[in-house]
Amino acid sequence: MAAKKLSTEAEIYHAGIDFLSRRDYAAGELKQKLLAKIDPDNDEAKALVSVVLERLESLGYQSDERYIEMLVRARKERGYGPQYIRQYLQQYRLESSLIEAYVDSRSFEWKEYAYRQLEKKFHQPSRELKVRQKQQRHLYQRGFDSDQIRWAMDRLDELSEE
Repeated sequence: MAAKKLSTEAEIYHAGIDFLSRRDYAAGELKQKLLAKIDPDNDEAKALVSVVLERLESLGYQSDERYIEMLVRARKERGYGPQYIRQYLQQYRLESSLIEAYVDSRSFEWKEYAYRQLEKKFHQPSRELKVRQKQQRHLYQRGFDSDQIRWAMDRLDELSEE
């Protein structure tokens, strides 16, 4: 038996609260989830989704800023760099100004994150060209830029000589 399609503002609101009670969503992502729960031919319910989204945002239940902050923090801790995180966030059609505010690739902390990722994966430096290329490629694929990679590689070399 198919699930009952939502049609009233209250039903759509409660569905939105239900989604947000599990985790944060970007506004566009939440809109897609709510639209999937209504009858595609019901234009009135489609309009209600926008009304509900505005209400959820005004009440502070849904926030793109909070969503970006959570995702940036989680991806940083997993060892991803600013380019990867920026590209990941852009797929949710979030405002680029918001993304830039939370993902400043010029920040020194990204170099530290690149170093931590390098140390975690490879533990020690190598003089072999193939191994060094593998280390650089690993950081590049994680979304770090060449300056951050170079700094992390130099730091790993430096600390191993001590």
